[in-house]
Formats: sequence, C-alpha cells, structure tokens
Amino acid sequence: MTRTPPIDPVVASMVKCLPEHLQELWLERAAIRQYDGGQSRDLADAMALLDVVRMHPQEALTSWL
Repeated sequence: MTRTPPIDPVVASMVKCLPEHLQELWLERAAIRQYDGGQSRDLADAMALLDVVRMHPQEALTSWL
C-alpha cells in the first residue's frame, strides 16, 4: 500500500488483516470515495472497508477470525 494507513485505529487494524489483494481493493475504493466522491478521509476509509466486505464477504470475514 502506498497510501498512509487509515486514521481510525479500528479501520486500520481491520485493513491490515486483509489479504494483500483486498488491501489493494480497499486502497482503490478509498481513493475513489475521497477524491472523486468528495468524502472526508475518515469516511472514505471506513466506507471503502464496507465496500470490500460487501464485494468479498467470506474472504474478508475469514481474515478477521
């Protein structure tokens, strides 16, 4: 990941546990939400994590168990 970790510590720890390809997906979604969608950094990070869970629920949830 080239972007700095999420500001929120809970989001940061959840993203860190994801497999690399889902971290990349999170990074892409967060950037789109922040820069194209105009969301604040905190909101974009959290919503991007929800996007990843919605798109890959089993894999995301398994990484946190």
